[in-house]
Amino acid sequence: MKIGVIADDFTGAGDIGSFLQKNGSKTLLFTEIPSAFSSSADCAILALKSRSAEPEEAVRQAKEAAAFLKKAGAERIYFKYCSTFDSTPKGNIGVVLDALLEELKLSFTILCPSLPVNGRTVKDGILFVNGVPLAESPMKDHPLNPMWDSGIPELMRLQSRHPCFVLKREDMTFEKVQKRIENYRKIYRKFYLVPDYENEEDGKKIAHIFQDCYLLSGGSGLAEHLTDFAKTTYIQPLKKQTGEQKALLLCGSCSRMSGKQIAYYRQKGRAVYGIDSERLIDKSLQAEEVFAFVLAHDNVLVYTSAAEEMQKRKADTQAFFQASKLMEKLMADLGEMAAEHGFTRIVVAGGETSGAVALRLGYHAYQIGNSIAPGVPILNPLERPELRLILKSGNFGGEDFFEKALLEE
Repeated sequence: MKIGVIADDFTGAGDIGSFLQKNGSKTLLFTEIPSAFSSSADCAILALKSRSAEPEEAVRQAKEAAAFLKKAGAERIYFKYCSTFDSTPKGNIGVVLDALLEELKLSFTILCPSLPVNGRTVKDGILFVNGVPLAESPMKDHPLNPMWDSGIPELMRLQSRHPCFVLKREDMTFEKVQKRIENYRKIYRKFYLVPDYENEEDGKKIAHIFQDCYLLSGGSGLAEHLTDFAKTTYIQPLKKQTGEQKALLLCGSCSRMSGKQIAYYRQKGRAVYGIDSERLIDKSLQAEEVFAFVLAHDNVLVYTSAAEEMQKRKADTQAFFQASKLMEKLMADLGEMAAEHGFTRIVVAGGETSGAVALRLGYHAYQIGNSIAPGVPILNPLERPELRLILKSGNFGGEDFFEKALLEE
């Protein structure tokens, strides 16, 4: 195994899988830690449920995953988190990395949340989204993971016990970096480095300089360049689907891009069904009613009304969280019903919603296929080869994402 990935949520696992597969690496994604690993895969991804877990639970999951990957012979371990980091004082990135450094007996690692192809970049330790500091971007109002700060060292100061240092572009030569590492090791027991990462060339340089590090961390952008040093020629397309193709699209995301994607799909004359949050809360809406509409129309997009409401005003926090949990259960119910009725394609937008649907479907391992958009691959359950599962973070993909998700093989 060239690279073993610990991903803190399901969509993040698929995200990094798309970049590893793109570069010719045979990649498998697991929804739980296997009891054994005898596959010939170049890369194995373990999709944890730790992003929103309590810190102690997140650490437990990560340490268990690291122990498995080390025993399985992974040449390198990569801790994958969101390309918008986790800018809250109680975020899990710092505590998990602290635990991994201890578990693996390492003195440092790097923090590289950049994903330039999707507008996430780092300059002077500041995380930008489409050129705007994270905490000033539309993501500052994310209902579940609000982005309150843009400085990675400052975020880590609140989450980690160890110092965090910025590596500017002019410092990014192998000799200069090694000198910095040697100096830091004389003073600090453990530490983190945040290199400038604004474009693909930066990613290639970082991958080259740190190619011998056993533990690396970041978004999915860097992962593609790591396989340059462990490249295979594996390209095996998914088995073509035959017979009647039925698709269900589910959107639990409240991002601005998701709102645009819903509007585009509707404008194309496609069937849509908006979930009324009030009917969820008072329990007057059940999954059976929604699925009856799904069965009566082709390629239905089911979405939460909150995706539109959030564009106009901030929802009441308590009501929003209550509706979110009920909506996740409803979407999981619909995904399960679709699978039971022989649907061959299930598309889900929104990280929490994707996790809920994937957990309910219960498949344990996936082959990574082609990508619909950067960071959004087709997932093929090994237990059900005829099914295509497409899961994405709310902000990923263009306005025509749902249209493309129906067609890509």
